[in-house]
Amino acid sequence: MAVIQWQPKYETGIRKIDRQHRKIVRILNKLFDMQEGEQDLPQLQRIFDDLRSYISEHFAAEEDYLRQHKCEGIDLQKGEHESFIDTVCGFQKELLKQSPVTLINLFNYIWDWFAHHILEVDKKCFTETAV
Repeated sequence: MAVIQWQPKYETGIRKIDRQHRKIVRILNKLFDMQEGEQDLPQLQRIFDDLRSYISEHFAAEEDYLRQHKCEGIDLQKGEHESFIDTVCGFQKELLKQSPVTLINLFNYIWDWFAHHILEVDKKCFTETAV
């Protein structure tokens, strides 16, 4: 069973964005599953690649949507997105150097950031665009 269960409180009301958020949750659940067993470095690298790639695609879609709807919070969004991607890339670099990465800490960081971002930043911006 997935550790993160999608809940209605995460819905932004923008179908495309909500589908992307759900996919990110599925990738995060794969990351969580990795910490419970023996760490398969190539598989972990694939999960990181999928996560980084899909999150970059998702952030670009969010920013395009917000730009089209002239959301005042787009600069905050872009800054948070860039900072998050930098941090995830830092974790990935440590993994490539075969430094010990505590997957549960990594998972917690990513999920805490992502949940906060959806509930606080995304919902505020997407609510403003719906008005």
